[in-house]
Amino acid sequence: MSRVLLVSYPGYPSTPAHLVANHWLAGNAGALLAAGHEVRVVDFGTVSMMRRLFPEQITTQLKPLAAEMMSGTRGPDTAQLARLQEWSHAIEAHQNETVEQLARELVTHTRGWQPDVVAFELSDGDGYRGSVHMARRLRDALPGVHITAGGRKAAWFRALLLRASSAFDTIIYGDPEPALTGLAGLQAERSLESIPGIVYRTGDQTAEMPRDDALDLDALAMPEYDTDVYPAMGEDEKIKMAVLTDSRGCPNRCAFCVHPMEDGGKQRLASPGRIVDTMQEMQQRWGMSVFRLGGSSTPGELMHQIAEEILRRGLRVQYNSFGHFRSSNSRHFETLARSGLYSLFFGLESGSQQILDRAVHKGIRLEAAAETIKAAQAAGIFAAASMIVPLPFDTAETLAESLEFVKRVRPDAVPLQFPGVFPGTRWIEEPEKYGIEIDDVEQYLLDNLDYRVKLLFPPQFWDPLPYRINGMDFARLTAVTMRFASQLEAAGLLTNLSHTLAAIAHSADMEPRRLRDMSQLWCVTGDAESMGGMVARANAAMVEALNCAHRGR
Repeated sequence: MSRVLLVSYPGYPSTPAHLVANHWLAGNAGALLAAGHEVRVVDFGTVSMMRRLFPEQITTQLKPLAAEMMSGTRGPDTAQLARLQEWSHAIEAHQNETVEQLARELVTHTRGWQPDVVAFELSDGDGYRGSVHMARRLRDALPGVHITAGGRKAAWFRALLLRASSAFDTIIYGDPEPALTGLAGLQAERSLESIPGIVYRTGDQTAEMPRDDALDLDALAMPEYDTDVYPAMGEDEKIKMAVLTDSRGCPNRCAFCVHPMEDGGKQRLASPGRIVDTMQEMQQRWGMSVFRLGGSSTPGELMHQIAEEILRRGLRVQYNSFGHFRSSNSRHFETLARSGLYSLFFGLESGSQQILDRAVHKGIRLEAAAETIKAAQAAGIFAAASMIVPLPFDTAETLAESLEFVKRVRPDAVPLQFPGVFPGTRWIEEPEKYGIEIDDVEQYLLDNLDYRVKLLFPPQFWDPLPYRINGMDFARLTAVTMRFASQLEAAGLLTNLSHTLAAIAHSADMEPRRLRDMSQLWCVTGDAESMGGMVARANAAMVEALNCAHRGR
């Protein structure tokens, strides 16, 4: 038996969704416990950590200016920019000091418990630098401990992470449960070569063990949320929404998308019965009644089977999910809504058919997408349709097509982002085919490991990413994105709100737009107290809904 410490430092939260219960931690804790190992979880993604990472005096000073800027239509003026730059430097210095304090606390905790393996989650937030710093401090203090890293960023960058830092012994890019139980079993003379889905050093080189996508998702252990293992789940430090493993892998290979890098290109499904079993047990053990299906492209038929099983058992739950236009069946939406499906996230990307076909390869027809969105809304489901603006080959004419399409269809929300170029995607493997220019791909990827969002500033003031699309540099790309967002908002469409945030708003009894606006203000100003109040209200409503369901049986 080994001892394994699971650690997640996601950095400062930029959205309430970053405070949702961490499935990577809970799922791996459950797998390790089922294999007979001891586990402890350290989750720094909490309301209290939001407070620690933002100086209170700056919160007080920043609130009036931030509220004024967010309520206006113009960006910051020269004097405001200078003040924001001053505050931004002070916040970064404070966060660096806090990370050093956290590293010392983690070393003390680790020395006292003496784990055999420490596993860091490297998520897609701003936590990379802090995670590496903590891992280095652990490496210096406890050189005999095996330190590994998994999560989304680990799946994207793999061997580059080992090149960029000596802090990690291995990187997990495949299914984390068998990899972590394998690393925990190294004491029993297992070799690294026997563990699928990991990258490790061999002298000056690295070796990548093939992933094994034969894992039966029904055989996964129950995630572990007990506070004696996962202390951050106590009180109202986390939003008590549980992510479920309904599927892994994505066969779609959209040109821009990293999901096949994360979970493989072969889609694997859990059975509807097993998924609903998990919901039921989480209700009984931890009072969790709000869920998110964690697959990146949950098939519509699987979703329908889950809904029928929920209704058959008479469970009272609420859940949200990614959907795909091709696999969704409009005839199922009424059943999905009755079972508790509150919100769906569809990847639309563009409202121009020629751009979809040429730049995205999503394999969808716009009119079918429009009908799907309308059918979901008619059933009472909150339908979010995300877009990437601008896409390769976009022109003023195709952007106008996209705008008119979305204004006509009117999804409940339009999460909008500028085009990102990620590892393992067609955009980075064949950039010239998509009109993308990157001077040095390898250096770009190394630099992008630690790319950090500047919350105090609009995207055009962030550090510029070194690629050009349609001949436009980062500043021009983000200016197009922001202009398109303004046009959507002027048409009464809600931007920058995901299906998960919509579900949180529903639990917190807030209009989606109000939660979007207020949570942006809370994150920008470090108002952890207001964020914590919202989290407490959402959690209380989740528990009350469960109590009402039990009283109604």
